[in-house]
Amino acid sequence: MPPKQRFSSEDVIDAAFNVVRQHGWQGLSARAIAKELNASTRPIYDHLKSMKNIEKGVVKKALAMYVEYIGRDRTGDKWLDQALGYVLFAKNEKHLFRCINDEEHVQYQREFAKQHWAALGEQLADDVRFKDLPDNIKNRIRVVRWFLLHGISYLVSNGWLELPDGEETILYDTFAGISLTDFLDKANNAIYEGFKK
Repeated sequence: MPPKQRFSSEDVIDAAFNVVRQHGWQGLSARAIAKELNASTRPIYDHLKSMKNIEKGVVKKALAMYVEYIGRDRTGDKWLDQALGYVLFAKNEKHLFRCINDEEHVQYQREFAKQHWAALGEQLADDVRFKDLPDNIKNRIRVVRWFLLHGISYLVSNGWLELPDGEETILYDTFAGISLTDFLDKANNAIYEGFKK
């Protein structure tokens, strides 16, 4: 009888996630996962059969963390908090931000996107700005805002736009001549007003 495996599929995904979080996709290999687990490579393939399955699990876990990160309360205004969370995730979790937005893995993001889009939309359910708007208008406003946030976040994650260390500093330090919080608040309001009709 073969020895009982010490690791579950979830353990393998968690280890792979940790590798990608620290080193990006370029650091991910069966050996790196095995090292994280302090094991041989056999449990990795026994549980998940291929690296593609592992990568899919990493993207799924990264997206769940991303939604949780975006949803954190920072200012008391959920619409603004989501915008800040998006940019902060790109700054503080650069490898994970890239992991869910690269060409090679975008199909997994698309697969899980509907669920995450709905979760972020539910966070806005009690926001007076969105309460009485038809769903197509809400979605249009959110998509346009996503375009802006993704552009800023991409620049931040790749080092083109540098933000200071520390979340408190980032929220209130200068960004384009005003604090990041004020910048995103003005952008949010402009997008909302410009696309709600």
